[in-house]
Amino acid sequence: MSDLLERLLASAESATILRFLADFDALDVDSAAGPTARLSSGADLELIAHCGAGGRFFRTKPGGQIWYADSEGSAGVIGPDLETALALLVAAPNWHDLLGFSGGGDLHEMRRAHDRFAAGVREEYPDLAEEQAAVVAELGLVLPEDPVRALWAAVHARDPEVVFTDVELEEYAEEPWDSLFGAHTIDRLRTRRS
Repeated sequence: MSDLLERLLASAESATILRFLADFDALDVDSAAGPTARLSSGADLELIAHCGAGGRFFRTKPGGQIWYADSEGSAGVIGPDLETALALLVAAPNWHDLLGFSGGGDLHEMRRAHDRFAAGVREEYPDLAEEQAAVVAELGLVLPEDPVRALWAAVHARDPEVVFTDVELEEYAEEPWDSLFGAHTIDRLRTRRS
């Protein structure tokens, strides 16, 4: 276990903030399925956290890349290491939305989604700046100046030859999981509401 993960698990405040702000729950890992997840590269996957929507966070051994696998058959790298991944999630608490409405991985569409959801994030987390500062101070994180670009770059950094599979989730067991980049754009939201 890395020093950063140990510090996180030892800090009730930071762990709680990450659970609610970034949807990264490292405290209740035992409730998440994970031992059957595999990478075609042969690197081992260590389950380190999960999210409220049934997704799971893994760390590769060796290497330490952080992978996120959602509950709908999509998986990918969200950071080259735990420190970078946590900093990105703290800086962009709407990371699920940014990926889901990325137009297949288009940076411009992710920026549009970020602008669209920014007010909702501020409303949901009125103490956002204080919570971010508390986690940064406790864990020694350095937040990216441009979290949207950082998330886009992290997911694009995945080696396309490395395939994620998980035989425990039968509906996705037979084929490689999709990219984390969703096909939709925020225009879909506007159309549905009209």
